[in-house]
Amino acid sequence: MIHYEMKPGLLELEVPDTMAETTLTEFLKSFSISGKKRYELFQEHQITLNRKDASPSDVLHGNDKIAIVLPQEEPDYSPSDTMCEVVYEDDFVFVAHKEPGIVVHDKDDPDCLASMAATYQYATGIQAPVRYIHRLDRETTGLVLFVKVPLLQAWYDAKLEEKEIERQYLAITEGKGHAGQKLTYNQKIGRDRHVNGKYRFSSTGKEAETKVTVLERKKDLVLMRCRLLTGRTHQIRVHLSGNRHPIINDPLYGVPSSRFSNMCLWADTITFPNPFTEERITAVDLPNPDFERFTNGL
Repeated sequence: MIHYEMKPGLLELEVPDTMAETTLTEFLKSFSISGKKRYELFQEHQITLNRKDASPSDVLHGNDKIAIVLPQEEPDYSPSDTMCEVVYEDDFVFVAHKEPGIVVHDKDDPDCLASMAATYQYATGIQAPVRYIHRLDRETTGLVLFVKVPLLQAWYDAKLEEKEIERQYLAITEGKGHAGQKLTYNQKIGRDRHVNGKYRFSSTGKEAETKVTVLERKKDLVLMRCRLLTGRTHQIRVHLSGNRHPIINDPLYGVPSSRFSNMCLWADTITFPNPFTEERITAVDLPNPDFERFTNGL
């Protein structure tokens, strides 16, 4: 655990005993700060050790104080007329709710989620580029994680790659299943050469793994909890449809139903670590009316 304090434009850290005798360079590397960024910090005198200009080879001791300047920048997306809804925020990140039909990022779309996040950042004084850590399909409802401190973006990217950031989804599908049933789908996924923008099982595709638990069944409908172990495009949609569980109202892989308003895939939960306190944080999305009939399963 590392004690920290955030001040306007400044991050202050206290070196723990466990990192004593390491160099300042090694300390920064442990937070995935790139060589280019480390060079910039030292060359531009944006990092100090015990209130003195620091050098890469400085050896750290327990309780040393590191201070890093955080440049104040404008969001790099034009603000939308609509501000995103935020369900969680701390010193380093915020988690935004995405409605179905909205893309996460598109510089030419003033109503993309990134532009809505820019509006939020302007309104709340977050002076940083808009940086999302992962994406959702246009039709999918749910949570997207944004980083407020660009210095730590690569650290969060690494945690996503290392599966330390866990994204869970709920899906309503057709098909068979019983509550408590656990399934693992690991078919490789590749582009469908015959349909633009569509994916399929492919022996030459990318490795993909989805863990599924059946939560509840109501007549012809099944509520499933899905956990991504990889992050392929349309992964859950392809895995479920290819295993006889097509998602309701999925326009590419599923089955239509007038009983539901939107595609019934919902990124309702995300769990991620704090870079310094070792705390694991779980954010839960706003209520979703399409899933209300499965109250017991939720």
